[in-house]
Amino acid sequence: MSSTGAARSTRRTWTGVMAVRATAAACATLLLAACGGADAGSGGDTKAAWLAEDQVKAVLPDQAAMPGWQVTERPTSGSMDTKMMESQFCPGAGTQGCERSRFFGSTAFRRDDGKAEARFWLLTYQDELDAKAAYEVLWRDAWHKSGTENVDLGTVGRQRAASAGPAGRHGEAVTGQIRVGTAILWIGASGSTVAADRLDKDFPKHIAALFAKRVQQAQNGEKPSAAIPGH
Repeated sequence: MSSTGAARSTRRTWTGVMAVRATAAACATLLLAACGGADAGSGGDTKAAWLAEDQVKAVLPDQAAMPGWQVTERPTSGSMDTKMMESQFCPGAGTQGCERSRFFGSTAFRRDDGKAEARFWLLTYQDELDAKAAYEVLWRDAWHKSGTENVDLGTVGRQRAASAGPAGRHGEAVTGQIRVGTAILWIGASGSTVAADRLDKDFPKHIAALFAKRVQQAQNGEKPSAAIPGH
């Protein structure tokens, strides 16, 4: 994909995720919780490898990793070498949090019944110290603002947080941020609060664990293969 195409895809991803919280038209997902940045859990933090661009694309979940869901935005990866890309992922003053970032990746899915959505995006960094410093800045300045309630993501990654809240008249939404070694990941989920259409309450935890495991597999030199059970 060209850099222009990648940028357009990333803008769509950014807009879609933020719209889940910001507009009444957004369809949403179940509430999650933040376990704000505890440096513990899965996703090794010692001597973690940085990911090349082809690895970034490979860690993004594909159709096989998300049974019962359809791809709505094909996996996209690219270099974080322009101010425009930095402004998309690091919207704070001076695009803080993007220092020494290397590559981005993003993809999105819709449940087969069309009544729920899931998104995945990430940034990779030169080393773990850069990623760790960026994690705090990005959660504080951008992503925690996308919800009103903190909920627990469990022990996924070395650091993790999530923010959730209502979206629209009959929706719920969640955004989670996770650090795995040299990478910062985000998950977004949206679904109806109507009982018949509602996402499983543990769905955001499942996709956070799925994404973190795929990144950890790549950092370990393995082929990303983690998949989520059908929902």
